[in-house]
Amino acid sequence: MQYVNAVIAGALVLFAAASLDAPAQASMYVIGAALAAIAFKHWLGVWMVRVLAIGTALTLYWYFGQFFILAGDLEPGWFATGEAIPALTLLVAGFAMIPVLSEYSCRMKASAQCERGRRQFEDRKPFLNALRASEPPSSAS
Repeated sequence: MQYVNAVIAGALVLFAAASLDAPAQASMYVIGAALAAIAFKHWLGVWMVRVLAIGTALTLYWYFGQFFILAGDLEPGWFATGEAIPALTLLVAGFAMIPVLSEYSCRMKASAQCERGRRQFEDRKPFLNALRASEPPSSAS
């Protein structure tokens, strides 16, 4: 999940750079990138995670809200024109915030179990090792 959040943060920074002509939109992309980058830190307290989850949800709704405001003015066939880029970046950014919110939600509702699940997953043996026989087959005499 850390890699997913890192990729999301990087993509949102690129979206911010692409939309420098709209400062409010660019700053919201930067805020989304910061929320995604902070999500893979494990030193956050419970109250901080709650505040960040609320901020993430508000950012997600802002992206979708801006997309629907923009979609009302789009002409038929908008996806084949230059108008597609701002609309699609808003739509992608909204969907990209879902895993970030999921990470915060996981920490809020079951922080110990969430971390325990990660540790158990990391401690599992690789799939191919599980298929190997640990002892040679015994011959019946």
